[in-house]
Amino acid sequence: MNSEYELKRRSSSPESPPHRRRRGESSNKELKRIDYVLIYELDEEEKDDAKTQEKNKLRNKFKEAIWEEGLEMQEDEITDSKNFDKKNIFIKIHVPFERICTQAERVAVEMNIRGLSIPEDPPPSYLEWFYEFERKHLKTDNEVDSVATTFEKEKMKIFENHSDVNTFFRPALRCFLANDILINIDIRDEADRQNEPLNRKGLKYMLMEKIFLDAFIMHDESDIDPMEEEEKKKKEREFGSRFVIDDPPEGKKLILPDTRKELHESWLRYRKYQPLWKIRNYFGEKISLYFAWVGTLIVSLWIPTLLGLAIFFYGLYLSIEHNINNTNQLNATDPLTLTKSYVERSIQVIRQAFDNKVTPYYALIMCLWGTLFLEFWKRKNAELAYRWDVDYFEETEPDRPQFQGTQKKRDPVTQEEIWYYPFKRQLFKFMFSFSILITMVFFVLISVAMVILYRVYTAVNLCSDPKICIIVNALVPALLNAISIMLLGKLYEILAYKLTNWENHRTQTQYDDALIIKLFAFQFANSYASLFYIAFFRGINYGKDGIFGLGEKYTDSCGTDNNCMAMLSLQVLVLMIVKPLPKFLKDIILPWLLKKWRLRKICRGKRRVDDTESAQKKKSLTLPDFLERERLKPELGDFTLGEYTEKVLIYGYLMIFAASLPVAPLIALIVYLIDIRVDAGRLLWWYRRPISTIAQDIGMWYGILYVLNVIGVISNACLIAFTSHWGRSFDETYKKLLIVIGFEVCD
Repeated sequence: MNSEYELKRRSSSPESPPHRRRRGESSNKELKRIDYVLIYELDEEEKDDAKTQEKNKLRNKFKEAIWEEGLEMQEDEITDSKNFDKKNIFIKIHVPFERICTQAERVAVEMNIRGLSIPEDPPPSYLEWFYEFERKHLKTDNEVDSVATTFEKEKMKIFENHSDVNTFFRPALRCFLANDILINIDIRDEADRQNEPLNRKGLKYMLMEKIFLDAFIMHDESDIDPMEEEEKKKKEREFGSRFVIDDPPEGKKLILPDTRKELHESWLRYRKYQPLWKIRNYFGEKISLYFAWVGTLIVSLWIPTLLGLAIFFYGLYLSIEHNINNTNQLNATDPLTLTKSYVERSIQVIRQAFDNKVTPYYALIMCLWGTLFLEFWKRKNAELAYRWDVDYFEETEPDRPQFQGTQKKRDPVTQEEIWYYPFKRQLFKFMFSFSILITMVFFVLISVAMVILYRVYTAVNLCSDPKICIIVNALVPALLNAISIMLLGKLYEILAYKLTNWENHRTQTQYDDALIIKLFAFQFANSYASLFYIAFFRGINYGKDGIFGLGEKYTDSCGTDNNCMAMLSLQVLVLMIVKPLPKFLKDIILPWLLKKWRLRKICRGKRRVDDTESAQKKKSLTLPDFLERERLKPELGDFTLGEYTEKVLIYGYLMIFAASLPVAPLIALIVYLIDIRVDAGRLLWWYRRPISTIAQDIGMWYGILYVLNVIGVISNACLIAFTSHWGRSFDETYKKLLIVIGFEVCD
């Protein structure tokens, strides 16, 4: 880096009075890590138009507020690798140890007490061999749990590792606290507060108004970063080479733990347990609980997978035997016709294999499994929350910066006056949001009905020619359905975020739960509506009225034998296989292509620089290079929201339509096993580092899983009684109702 330029940039930063400097300073032993990076365009400082001048004014005001908070800053001018004629200013922000301790005390984080470790219970004597094998070959965490208490600066010496200011706070907690400081900065003056009392001017406002182009937290340095593999082979890793604001004193080196390397070597291996403690220490409790939940689901899926395979192969044996005994020998001589007949017969055999006489027992076991899984996860969640000292986090969770209280009341515990938002107003907003949700779900059902109507109408009136029929009766409905799903999905996502912001939730947990309900309710209708139609409505004989009252000839049956269970099985099978493909394309192929493109652009830029600068810069990857690479990485967005949605939707296929597809647990198991390692790679290497978040549980997702289990019991009972081949053998309706009641009682 150009030291002369850095001094110039630093001198242009807002000057801090002596008392502020002392408050922000730290001891000589402290490593001045780069805790946060803000970016803005260099050219904006030189423009004279009123809009740009206002941006510059607000930016300088925000930087002054950062100094006021006791943080330290330094600026670098770095060439944009996408446009070599453009330069960006990277503001590197460091939170001194004293300041981060103050924030930890404000947030009331729990820290381990020195010398009070909690020993694990010794294993039973007959299981000692297994525990020893587990410790040597399967376990990836060696952290010891300790008694914890609320952090206080005055009692620093009672806490574990208090003498090392560089590692006292784990990376995830440091990330959380640094972000909490910045998002709570508000640069409004008194006039702004009176004119716009509900509109804060903080970091999110700065990004929305493009006053800062970007903001991110850097990953910790690692020896095995794939983005720098070649450079790392040529370079010895030294203290502070990329992650400090100031270079360390001459000859001073300090090897810090390579957290990402440790995670890479343990997390990406299928034959070992997930390193949940290490994930929690680097990414925070919210992400770690997500991986703990998926891991628990994967382990619990092995039993239904083996059971489902046994039932499928038994059904396949029965289907083949039935096909041999009841189907005439193929007499066609044309190879094409013969091949087509064999393919059709094979598909028919597989479809019939899913629906056999032991399917009811499998569906019953799956419903019981869903209940046991939730109970097992509840216990696992409680254990992790206790060990990670977050089991009471929601009781002391700080308010969101966006929360605006309109009235005051006295806290019954602290006797302090606190702001709150009246329940009546919030209830009105909840009811309004609920009405919007119901309306959008209704639109989804209408779109599904319109596609069905189009398909039935074209099948009767436009299917005289088989070639035309394939287009108008198969491709066009699928296209119309996809377009409606995309348009309604995008519109509703925008509405969901706006409504949740408008509801004015006090904490981030409450905000997340409200958003989850809105988004998943729409996804539920979007993903399962067509399957419910096939399962319970498609094969109905509407008599002379026909479907939608169009007439007797307008019917929608499930094939020649009207076997809707076989059609449902095939549809669920296709959805469970095809639905994860776009995600894998986005999460694996796209990042790989972007990585190759970024490396190509950076290499071109370095060749251009090498034509004018000395070859000395070729020795190693510099801090500006690394900052630019981090900037170019794609953002994860709300990682857990997207991942939970995808996993829970697959869980819904598994539970709600268990009777139709015994191999569903196998498909889900394969998808989860692949996806959990892909997610690990995304978090560690391919994407930007997400903001760490504290959480005590998986939030509203547990309630959604419970609801899916309840719907699954009802759905499978009705599938067995009214749709399956076994249930249709009972002619009397009361017998079918008895099957449903018996199914409900057993569960």
